[in-house]
Amino acid sequence: MLALALAISLLQGAPQEQPPSEDFELLPKEAAPDPAALQRQKELEAKLSLRRRMLQLHQLGGFLTLGSMSLAVIFGQLDYMDKYGGRGDTGNFHQWHRWTAYGSAAIFAATGALAVFAPSPLEKPLRLDTATLHKAAMATATAAMAAEVVLGIVTGSREGRLSQRDFALAHQIIGYTALVATFAGFTVLTF
Repeated sequence: MLALALAISLLQGAPQEQPPSEDFELLPKEAAPDPAALQRQKELEAKLSLRRRMLQLHQLGGFLTLGSMSLAVIFGQLDYMDKYGGRGDTGNFHQWHRWTAYGSAAIFAATGALAVFAPSPLEKPLRLDTATLHKAAMATATAAMAAEVVLGIVTGSREGRLSQRDFALAHQIIGYTALVATFAGFTVLTF
């Protein structure tokens, strides 16, 4: 009996095994971040933040460009009809067209500069997507706007000559081309 009592006391006094913990890591612990890698990451984030802000302003400038170009084309058409359409060349729309054209050219240039000079820290492969179509349409609009500025000056300098009407017609056609290309560039990103 003594042996039985001793066995019971040993069993009761023996430490019980703890069940295994359910808190364990499947993956090895991460290494401490490299200071150079952290610096590169901060620089990348700063460039991306600047790019995002510049492209948001570019988007706002796009709306302003569409509005100002539309006004310049409307006043240009009215000025053309006044001068060459038999309305007596009153000049009522000439200054309106001039100043909306100057304004739209300035807004167009500033809006384009925001996109061109926005940092692009990530590599992007060349492919046909909406951004590429936007760039192609805006390249066309840029060429047309540059021609518009030159033709506007040349047309104005031909006052009183028969060739002025031909230059004015070319200026008008290229103005509509610039407007259509700008609307196309806007549309491919919007829809």
